[in-house]
Amino acid sequence: RRLAGDDPQVNEEWSCDKGRFAFTYARMPDRLTTPLVRDDESRRLRPASWLEAFAVAARGLAAASGKVGVLTGGRLTGEDAYAYAKFARTVLRTNDIDFRARAHSAEEADFLGSHVAATSLAVSYADLEAAGTVVLAGFEPEDESPIIFLRLRKAVRQQGTRIVGLSSHPTRGLAKLAAKVIPTVPGDEAAALDRLAGSGDVLLDERAVILVGERLATVPGALSTAIGLASRTGAKLAWVPRRAGERGAVETGCLPTLLPGGRPIGDPAARADLAAAWGVETIPAVPGRDTAAMLAAVTSGELTALLVGGVDPGDLPDPAAAIESLDAAAFLVSIELRASAVTERADVVFPVAAVAEKSGMFVDWEGRVRRFGTTLPEAGTLPDLRVLAGIADEMGVDFGFRTVEGARADMVELGAWDGPRAPHPRVVAGRAAQPGDGEAVLATWRALLDDGSMQAGEPYLAATARRAAACVSPAVLERLGAVDGDPIVLRTQIGTVVLPAQAADMPDGVVWAPANSGGLPLNRLLGAGAGSLVRLERGTAWKT
Repeated sequence: RRLAGDDPQVNEEWSCDKGRFAFTYARMPDRLTTPLVRDDESRRLRPASWLEAFAVAARGLAAASGKVGVLTGGRLTGEDAYAYAKFARTVLRTNDIDFRARAHSAEEADFLGSHVAATSLAVSYADLEAAGTVVLAGFEPEDESPIIFLRLRKAVRQQGTRIVGLSSHPTRGLAKLAAKVIPTVPGDEAAALDRLAGSGDVLLDERAVILVGERLATVPGALSTAIGLASRTGAKLAWVPRRAGERGAVETGCLPTLLPGGRPIGDPAARADLAAAWGVETIPAVPGRDTAAMLAAVTSGELTALLVGGVDPGDLPDPAAAIESLDAAAFLVSIELRASAVTERADVVFPVAAVAEKSGMFVDWEGRVRRFGTTLPEAGTLPDLRVLAGIADEMGVDFGFRTVEGARADMVELGAWDGPRAPHPRVVAGRAAQPGDGEAVLATWRALLDDGSMQAGEPYLAATARRAAACVSPAVLERLGAVDGDPIVLRTQIGTVVLPAQAADMPDGVVWAPANSGGLPLNRLLGAGAGSLVRLERGTAWKT
């Protein structure tokens, strides 16, 4: 672990196991090495030159003018994300772009535009260490941000910082933080946050920090309530995404309602400022579609083409529906590292560089820019932005840059927006689903080490992952006639998942299971995510 980047303000020379060892994904046999185009006669993908691939992509996107959506995912470097945002607005002339290859909402987009974009270091690791109280909502740091977890553990041990976790149950990570756990049914986080304002047991003042995770995106009113709680108490508020490229995607405008540098699409002055910087006459004024809306629009025929950069349909809430949308696209461009469900359906496939094969930057949850150099220059691969520049050239648009350095200079020259920010979301708080007899509300998130494609090729790391289990209360175990280790079944109309039972101190109407571990992706097998209702049954005995 003593091989982290030299960035002591962030990591104090430490790296988590996943960050240290999960790099073999780029050396898998399914790595893409040459452009591919779909043959007109055989309808199979065949190798092509870069020039041919650029030309085919340009013709297909031009033919779908005004009906193209851009899906970027959350793993891009800042420079690549900026290139996608610029390509969407200046080449495709659309705001149909979204990085959120996961569950999301309009409330989240408004929250990111109003409270996250262009707020660099408003909350920092130093603030966590100095905090009297840190509230965690929709966020499990040991799994979803280990470096934050380590810093919180240090603060607890050395400064006596109090951790308050809104969680379905006391997790292993929360126990290590000596956290006060407020049992919270998924879907009730807004109400739980609201109650903290008048709680005499949780001190929230200017020394407190509220950390919210991406899971709150689908809890109506939770992010709106978090903003209100911070405003009433003086506490600092920060958003912690799970993927490395998500904060950078926010800053660079990979959202349907937000332009680079935190410029609101609805502000004419912000659009004019960006148009002048990019040397174009106008920036599209109509807010775009989010990921879910773009996929639905492709299925309905409102959109006919997609440009997809590094998105795994398996990460989306409904993978089967996402695949149907990809199949419905009349033209599909995939910019990708390895073969995937997207590349096998694409009309043009462009291979691109892995992180170690290019330079660039990531922006961490603080808004801190973290640059890195090229580790493997001999790879000779191209970054996403170079592919986009090549397509733009074929479409007769001067993209303005073709290198990482050029993109970074463009970003620096543009700078952050200093005008009015996007308005805060004001969504009424919802309530958790009410389970009937034999049902429970599903609590879930992705474990640090799971079945994610970016961890492929490292069996020794995978062997250290915690065993997948379904956590329920002792009362539920008794009702099912089961004990720890017995198989229990999670069932929906879509399918079933069987996991060993594990008793936990949690509400009786809740079951927790990892989102994508042990070969059991819950979104695909159950069609369920956090807050969904599932049926619970005792399974048959394990085979020996």
